[in-house]
Amino acid sequence: SLTLLAKYYEPTQVFAAGLISRGGAMAFVCHDERQNLQFFQYAPTDAAARGGNKLVCRADYHLGSQTTALKSYWGQSSLLFNSCTMSSTMAALKQQDALFGRLEDDQRFAVNFGTTDGSFGSIIPLSEPTYWRLTALQSVMSNALESNCALSHRSWRLYRRSTRRGGCRSNDRKKGVVDADLVMKFVDLPLAEQEDLASSIGSTVGLVMDNLLELGCAGSAI
Repeated sequence: SLTLLAKYYEPTQVFAAGLISRGGAMAFVCHDERQNLQFFQYAPTDAAARGGNKLVCRADYHLGSQTTALKSYWGQSSLLFNSCTMSSTMAALKQQDALFGRLEDDQRFAVNFGTTDGSFGSIIPLSEPTYWRLTALQSVMSNALESNCALSHRSWRLYRRSTRRGGCRSNDRKKGVVDADLVMKFVDLPLAEQEDLASSIGSTVGLVMDNLLELGCAGSAI
């Protein structure tokens, strides 16, 4: 039998929905009629869950394109990405490192999607250190790099509230999503600019590049 544990009470026209997970944490992803993405989690101990009856919105993001399907897939590690014999490679890695395959990043499921304008993308769960590092990088890059037509990249990705009656959320925007379209531009920058941006967030070019490599490998679903 099915038991309803929690739901989201505000009216939303959902065009697509999917699941992402990392280790033991799981979140629901939904795409609405205003081309937004929202991330919900069942968290009965959270104060915002109203005693566990409400799904808690953890993040939101304006995608800017319409999609009708979110498909889950296993996010590969960079150590396995170029392997032709994945099973033997995993066995060799487990012999070298007993914890390989047991870490949360090795048990990561993401979603990919196609849009009506012909683009293809992925939504990938990140570890907390990687998320905060790339969030800081996203913030400084949005200020340091020139944008097209002097438009604000930050405001473009803000959640678009519905104009219909009863469809406007009362709480603030959650954000919580790293825009890979922006942070991946770090790879194509000159070394001097990479060093300046990395030092401004208290990191190194090598560490940022490692995080972007993992992100790119986990996002490759084809």
